[in-house]
Amino acid sequence: MSDRVWDRKTQQLIESLNERAGLETGLARGPYGIAGQICGRYACRACGQDLIARALSPTAKQQPHFSHTSSDKCPASREQRDKAYLDDQVVIELRDALVRAWPGVPVDLVLVRAPEPGDGRTQTALGQRPAIVVCGPERTVVIERVRTLPGADRVRTRTRAVHAQFGPGAAHVWFLAKDPLQFARCGTLQVRPRGRDKAAHATVAPTEEQLAVIAVGGGVYWLDGQQVLVPYGVHDFVHAPQDGEDWAFPDWRRKVWPNDWRISHPVPAEDATRWGLVPLSLHQMTGTKASFSLREAREVMQRLEDVQRARWRRRRADARDLHASRQAPPAPPTPVPAPAPQKPTVPHTHIDTPETARRKDPSLPQPQAGADIPESTTRPAVTQKAADPTTASRDGQQNDPTPVIPPLPRHLPLIAPPPRPAALPDPQRPRPGKRKGLLGALRQLLRGEKG
Repeated sequence: MSDRVWDRKTQQLIESLNERAGLETGLARGPYGIAGQICGRYACRACGQDLIARALSPTAKQQPHFSHTSSDKCPASREQRDKAYLDDQVVIELRDALVRAWPGVPVDLVLVRAPEPGDGRTQTALGQRPAIVVCGPERTVVIERVRTLPGADRVRTRTRAVHAQFGPGAAHVWFLAKDPLQFARCGTLQVRPRGRDKAAHATVAPTEEQLAVIAVGGGVYWLDGQQVLVPYGVHDFVHAPQDGEDWAFPDWRRKVWPNDWRISHPVPAEDATRWGLVPLSLHQMTGTKASFSLREAREVMQRLEDVQRARWRRRRADARDLHASRQAPPAPPTPVPAPAPQKPTVPHTHIDTPETARRKDPSLPQPQAGADIPESTTRPAVTQKAADPTTASRDGQQNDPTPVIPPLPRHLPLIAPPPRPAALPDPQRPRPGKRKGLLGALRQLLRGEKG
C-alpha cells in the first residue's frame, strides 16, 4: 500500500493491512469528526476524502485494500501523494529509532486534535503530520517531526492543543529538517570549549516561528540523519572601552578583539543575535529512559561560558596594557660612551727641499758646479722640542725627545743655481787624435815622418 490511511477512530496511522485486527469493513461511519460530526472512519492522507475498506475478511479472494468513494484512484496529484507519503515516512523512522532506544516504553503515532475553526474533518489528512507521543514514567513528550514550522499563530495554537490533549505538563518538542538557505546565511562559529578541542558550530538566524516555539516553552532541534543540533543563544556585541583601556591594537590578528559575543543557555534568549548549534548524536540524546537527555549539550554550553569569562579578562588586560604603554613618558635617550683620550700627534707636513723646489720650478737659480750646498738649506733645523703636558716629569722638565718641525716660510729664498759641471770624458770613447787598431798606428807613424 503506497498511500497510507489515517484511522479517525484510533487516531493512529494505518501503515499496513497485514495487521488488520480491529478494522471494520466499508466506510464504518461514526461520530469521528469535530464536535461529533458523522464521517467515515478511514481518511486518505493525500486528499482527505473518506475511504472504503475492502476485502478485510480472511476468506476474501482479493487482497485487502482501500478505495475512494468517488473512484478507485485518489484525485490528488502524484506530487501531493508522494509528499504525504514522505512526510509520514520520516515520522515513522524517528518513531522506530525511539522504540529501539527505549524498549518497553509506549511510543505511538498520534494526530494532535487542533480544534481550529474551519478545519472540518480534513484536519486528519491535509497539512498535518502525526505526532510521536512518548508516555514516560515522569512526563509525556509530544514530538513533532516536520520540514518547516507552520505560522507563529498556528505554533501557539498547536501547543495549546497538546497541553489540552495530554496535560499541561506535557513537553512539546519540534524536530526540524535542515534548511540549506537558513544554514548558509550565518556561517559557522569557531569555538573552543574549556578542556576540549577547537570546533566549528553552525549558526542560524532564528525565524519568527522558531522564536514562537521558544516563547511558549517548547524545544526546537534540527535532525540530520542520526545527528541532532541543539541551539544556544549567541549575542554579538562590541566591547566598550573603559577608563584605562585602549582597544586600537596595532596587531592585525587582534584588531577583531573588540568584536565579541556572549552565550545564553540552555534555552536561547529572545534577544539573541543568532543561534549556535551543538552537534549531538541521536544515541547521546536518547540516553535517558523515555526522555531526551540534553546533558552532553548543556555541558558544552557551560564550558563555552567558562571560556567566555576567561576570554573577556584576557582581552581587557591587553587593552589596559596597551593604554599604559601609550600613556607612559618616553624613555630617556641612552647615553653614548665618550671615546678614550688619545695622545696628541703632530701632523706630518711635507717640506720641499731647495733641490726639490728647483726641480719643480726651473726658473729658480741653480747652484754652481762644485759649490757646497749648506746643510741648513736642505735639512730644516730642529728648533725646539714640543711640550707635552702628559710626559712632563715631576720636577717640571720636559722629557719628550720628539722634535717639532716648524712650517716652511711662504716664499722660499732665491738661491743661485750651482754651475753645471764640465762634461767628463767617456772612458769608452777614444780621445781625439788617437785611433785604435793597426790602421791608426800606421797613420800616426806617417804623420811623424812628415813632421
